[in-house]
Amino acid sequence: MDRLIAPLPGRATACEACSNQPAAAPGLAARLPCVCAAHEEALEGLMARAAAFDHEGPDHPKRVGRIAALLAEEFGIGEQDRALLERAATLHDIGKMALPEGVLAHRHVLNPEARRVMERHTVLGASILAHARAPWLRLAAVIALMHHERWDGSGYPSGLRGTEIPLAARLVAVADVYDALRSDRPYKDAQDHGQALARILVGDGRVGPAQFDPKVLEALRRREAEIAALPR
Repeated sequence: MDRLIAPLPGRATACEACSNQPAAAPGLAARLPCVCAAHEEALEGLMARAAAFDHEGPDHPKRVGRIAALLAEEFGIGEQDRALLERAATLHDIGKMALPEGVLAHRHVLNPEARRVMERHTVLGASILAHARAPWLRLAAVIALMHHERWDGSGYPSGLRGTEIPLAARLVAVADVYDALRSDRPYKDAQDHGQALARILVGDGRVGPAQFDPKVLEALRRREAEIAALPR
């Protein structure tokens, strides 16, 4: 079975992270107590703030996660890992929080220079999450970095191709493009389900099937009725 990501060494839960802290030098501070509950609360706030920055709307990240999880089921991914993926995918664009002001407020298609700046959100997002130890956040870092890589090697930031791209990122790539096409932007109107599906599966010169994993596209075909029925 294709895995969501390659094995990551040193995985730890938040509780393990707390218990493995080195003790502070005498006279400086006591050992930090377990802060797992606060950690989860802070992450929920981070997710909400990331959603507020999304120009597809605050529900776009959640829909991307839900669509990715539906597609993952077609790969035999178990329920626990699908839930992890659904949560991690909500942070796919977290790096946009670190972009210069005004980059996302455009009312037209980006010029080449602005696009290069915007593409930095992948690396910035991975950097925000780079030192996380919770498994879902480690997966979120992989997704943030690689969800704009393309099956044919034409994506960014590294030009990876095929199975060099982790499955999680390949799933989110399809989910993200589909939901972006279904969403209003300052420079375009939202498309209906059939139009969005046709652009992904057939292509239109800007979006096309060559950029996506063919097996993920097969999963999209099989689950398209459920995806179309998701609340918007």
